[in-house]
Amino acid sequence: MFSYKSRYCVAAAMAAMAALTGHVEARDIDLQSIGYFQFSPLPPTLVAQTDTLLLSDSPEYVGPVGGTLSAGTINGNGRIYFYHVNEMDQPHKIAIVLENQTAYPNTVHVMRQLKSVATPDYFAAGRDLSRKDLEQPLNESPNARPLYSLSIPPQGRKLIFSDLEQTPVYQDALFTGIVDIKTEAPVFARVMMLPMGIDAVEASHWAKNLPIDEIQLRGTYTGSKRNMEVTTPFDTALGGAFVEIGNDREDMFINGVDEMQNKAFVRDRGNYGVSYTLKIPTKGNEPFRLYFNPLGGPYSGSFTVKALHQQGARRGQTDTRTYHIGGADGISALGDGTILDSRIMGNYNAGDLLTLNFMPAGASNLPIRFLLIPESLANPQKHQTIAVNVPKDVKDSLGHPTQGTTQIPVGPIGGKDSNKGTVDTTKSTLTPSKQAENIAHEETKKLSDKAAAEAKKEAQLKKSKEAEETLARKKAEEAKLAAEKAEMARKAAEAKHAEIERKMAEKAEADRKAAELKAAQEAQAAKEKAALEAKKAEEMRQAEEAKRIEAARKAELERQAEEARKAEEVRKAELARIEAARKAEAERVEAARKAEAARIAAEERRLEEERRIEAARVEAARKAEEARKAAEAKARFEAQRAAEKAALEAKRAEEERLAAEAKARLEAQRKAEQEALEARRAEEAR
Repeated sequence: MFSYKSRYCVAAAMAAMAALTGHVEARDIDLQSIGYFQFSPLPPTLVAQTDTLLLSDSPEYVGPVGGTLSAGTINGNGRIYFYHVNEMDQPHKIAIVLENQTAYPNTVHVMRQLKSVATPDYFAAGRDLSRKDLEQPLNESPNARPLYSLSIPPQGRKLIFSDLEQTPVYQDALFTGIVDIKTEAPVFARVMMLPMGIDAVEASHWAKNLPIDEIQLRGTYTGSKRNMEVTTPFDTALGGAFVEIGNDREDMFINGVDEMQNKAFVRDRGNYGVSYTLKIPTKGNEPFRLYFNPLGGPYSGSFTVKALHQQGARRGQTDTRTYHIGGADGISALGDGTILDSRIMGNYNAGDLLTLNFMPAGASNLPIRFLLIPESLANPQKHQTIAVNVPKDVKDSLGHPTQGTTQIPVGPIGGKDSNKGTVDTTKSTLTPSKQAENIAHEETKKLSDKAAAEAKKEAQLKKSKEAEETLARKKAEEAKLAAEKAEMARKAAEAKHAEIERKMAEKAEADRKAAELKAAQEAQAAKEKAALEAKKAEEMRQAEEAKRIEAARKAELERQAEEARKAEEVRKAELARIEAARKAEAERVEAARKAEAARIAAEERRLEEERRIEAARVEAARKAEEARKAAEAKARFEAQRAAEKAALEAKRAEEERLAAEAKARLEAQRKAEQEALEARRAEEAR
């Protein structure tokens, strides 16, 4: 089976294919005639990329047996996105099991869970999930209440998204969905495809890891939410422009690791599972249109466009519209075999700030473009675009209601060129053409004054070119007829070749199914035997695990007791050290006090002696100069001797103090080393 999502087409190749094939147009505007290939790029810039994405898409086709499809770790806000086809004869289910690999309980809050229809129509499944993603948006406010919460014990496992237990996926059907969770600690998530009725939690212990396929779209990525912004506003005065998404240039694919392959490097080629918020500012004086333009191949999905009005009477107000591509508009997907398909996504005023929300639809292709086209370029004949109400009972192929309004271009008053720019309502599910025409003329009558004046000016210029255009149209028609004949011949040859290949494929498929049936029977018997052995092994493992946990608990208690004893010994040693230091300090202070007292006494004696010497000197001066000199010499000698004696006593006191301090430090160090040695010996003995 061929999946469009597995094909990534290059724009140039698609353009060549469109020129050589008889593509059935699905266009709301003739892009080539208004200079599509001269539109200016408006590259978007990545503003923020947050939250974890666990992508499960490889193997995309599951068979001949089920097993674990993808697994990875989520910590905090995360999303699990799955996309798989059941290639087995029996119906299977998708199961998601969370495992708490930590030693503490873990709480998980399930914020949102969505699933598509399970159908062989891949585009129907992809656009169904794309629609539901916008109809039931994730509440990202801090006070958002979860759908439910669950507590996972240490080393425990629990099932989430239990609705999947009752959703069988039949042979050749595609099934896709997402679940957004918020965890308080890391949790290991497994996505499995299992037979109906199997206990998913029990199977998570023995289910085989399936190998990744060549597309390699699985793994754990950072960036399930991506905010992007165009930094250069779209100026309506500068002509058409485009914003391109999913091209791996301005909008890079996110990188991750596959934890099932020892964290091998992987890339999400297409950013499937990523919720986009894209802001496009605008400016100028002219209204403009927004178009969706698939560039990489067929696309079928939904988009929400919010327009914040920043000018005029509605300044500060916001309009929100949701657009659905494919399903209800007469086609399965847009852009099959051409890059010139388009769908209008509303009319806006210059100055509006556009905010687009979407998630790349499964089964669809990237890159895609959003075209911004001024009204004068989109509608050179001054066609007016009005809103026509669609009946509420109109539904698409899945039973979903379509959007409330759709945009229908209507020709100018007077009926000239009335077929240009119109929508073929005979293939759609819109209101009857008569009702659309009546509403259109009522609305265009209000806007016709300005359009009529400008149309008159343009008519004069067009008149001179009509002859050339007529000749060009004739040549183009002849070339088109020749291309159609060649295409019919090519299709006939292809049909014949396809019929031969179909018969050969049917025979090969019959042989394959017979072989698969036999292999499945043998595999089922082996699986039942393996399950029984695995159950016995699990019981033995659980018993051994219980013993191990009990032994670990006892060892932990002993370790804690030993650590407490060691801490007490360390505390006592520290107290002893502090006491020894206190005593040494007290002795040092006392010795210093005594030395200071001795110094003061010596100083007082010296002063007293000097007073006596001075008195003797004064008395002796009256008697004779010789006696004065002798007295002075004697006084100096006595003073020097007293000072030397005082200095000697102070030095002796200081030496005694230092000796006492050294002795105290030595004693404290010896005690500390002795206690450390005893502690080491005790630790070695333990």
